Amino acid sequence: MADSPQDSETKVPATPARQGALGKPVLLVLVISTALAGVALISAWLFRADDLADVEPHAGRQTTDATAFEQDAPAPLQNPAPEN
Repeated sequence: MADSPQDSETKVPATPARQGALGKPVLLVLVISTALAGVALISAWLFRADDLADVEPHAGRQTTDATAFEQDAPAPLQNPAPEN
């Protein structure tokens, strides 16, 4: 008598079947991606380190920025006379 397909299948519990694979390939991807993220963060910081160390980044432009505020005061609004 031939075995039915159900007898030859291995049954796996639901929880392990739902979980992802473990092992060295997963760990390798995790380690490499974390290292690349760290390298990207450090390189971005080093690229902008001189600007971040500047205490007053707009010190050279203060005179040109201040001229924008040296304008005459606007004329006061006048209410029109009510018409009778």
